[in-house]
Amino acid sequence: MSIVTQLEQLHKKFAQHTTEKTGRSPLIEQDSNWPSPCEVGDVDEHGQIQWQAVRRENPGSLIDLAKALDVTFPEALHHYYGSFFGGGIIATIEEHEVELLQAWSDDDFDLLQQNITGHVLMKRKLKQKPSVFIGLTEQEDLLVTVLLESGEVCLEYVGKQPHHVLASNLEEFVKALNV
Repeated sequence: MSIVTQLEQLHKKFAQHTTEKTGRSPLIEQDSNWPSPCEVGDVDEHGQIQWQAVRRENPGSLIDLAKALDVTFPEALHHYYGSFFGGGIIATIEEHEVELLQAWSDDDFDLLQQNITGHVLMKRKLKQKPSVFIGLTEQEDLLVTVLLESGEVCLEYVGKQPHHVLASNLEEFVKALNV
């Protein structure tokens, strides 16, 4: 099964789980400076808006970024960030709660690429193997990353080498998630 199909199913499963649990679609703090095609309905009394993942008509690409950084991204990473607009997906894997990052809009996709650039350059400066973050954990400084050389999905503390492999690739990682 392709990573795009897996992500589509994961988004649907997360939305369904959230709706069953809360009676509403996933919520995010609404920011009028960062509109998204994912926004559904009106802003609530707490400044939050429901969202629903949207498949991008024109998928985003990280190819130019990879060329600029002189690295090769695993093919699945291009699809992971470029196929959908959405908010973060909360899931668990191996006793860790993770929030999978997704691009909220075209502007957010551009910002995401800037953040990836900073991360890769930091890894280079520290003389560590390059990785790209794809998620956060319950610990503030613990990231879910993809190692560019192997495609493995790992846990790594900010500024440190990955210390635990969660899956051999993005497809296996997404398959192992529980929402």
